[in-house]
Amino acid sequence: MTEPLHLYDAVVLKDWVDYNGHMNDAAYAIPFSRAIDKLMDQIGLSDSERATSHHTLFTLAMQMRFVYEVKEGEPLTVTGQILEIDAKRLRLYQWLRHSRDGTLLATCEQLLASIDQSGPKISAFLPKTAEALEQLVAAHAELPVPADAGQGIALKRK
Repeated sequence: MTEPLHLYDAVVLKDWVDYNGHMNDAAYAIPFSRAIDKLMDQIGLSDSERATSHHTLFTLAMQMRFVYEVKEGEPLTVTGQILEIDAKRLRLYQWLRHSRDGTLLATCEQLLASIDQSGPKISAFLPKTAEALEQLVAAHAELPVPADAGQGIALKRK
């Protein structure tokens, strides 16, 4: 069976920890964001390719869910699954886990757009990027869609 992509490893830095002694909610976005940088390397949007083509990815929407706290110095791993793509956008689901014991710490779902920075404007993925994403979508089609994917935030009313 196909596995989610291994995207990024990190250690919780002192600057990421709040007055409660665990990682601050804003700091959870850092490993998820860095994981997207690594994804870009895998789909033909490395630093040099972005400089040459003027194409990149921008986040349009992001939904994080906090599951378990983590403390300074603890190791982290981010994995991801491409849920869907179209000509200009991709939807990515990521898991942040403790590297040693696999404890799920947080999840993040993002909608990303292909951007031509010479505009700047949303534009179609470059052919190389589109092909890489299509291959990932096909590989990830075997994976179950996470149960909370595509859900927003709401209070249940009686």
